[in-house]
Amino acid sequence: MAMWLKIFNNDRRMEEFLQNFVPTSKMQLKKTCLWYTHGDIKKAQEMFEYYSKDLNLPDFDPVQPSVFDQVKDNSLGLFNWIKENRDDIINTIQYVSSLIQNKGIIPAVDNPTAEVLPPINEEE
Repeated sequence: MAMWLKIFNNDRRMEEFLQNFVPTSKMQLKKTCLWYTHGDIKKAQEMFEYYSKDLNLPDFDPVQPSVFDQVKDNSLGLFNWIKENRDDIINTIQYVSSLIQNKGIIPAVDNPTAEVLPPINEEE
């Protein structure tokens, strides 16, 4: 770490850099090291060697799928879920429609007025 303190001249930039630094690929790490050392290739190489020796990083960042690919994947997942759960969905729709049409529901029984019970004999 003392070597890096010499490179960065003991300023707070190193502390801020290390707190915010999350490399995702070797190319991104190289660009960041080069940017941070203000184009000093020797310092950037030393910094890259120091950080990358224990990391297993891909050479380049993975390409983010396009919006179309994301929509396609999500819609295929939705249609597959509907296909797998088709019977349950149909049963649920039929049940709800029968509730709406009052089919299959036990009709409500008109409650006849309850007989008036005689009062409890209270001992006076």
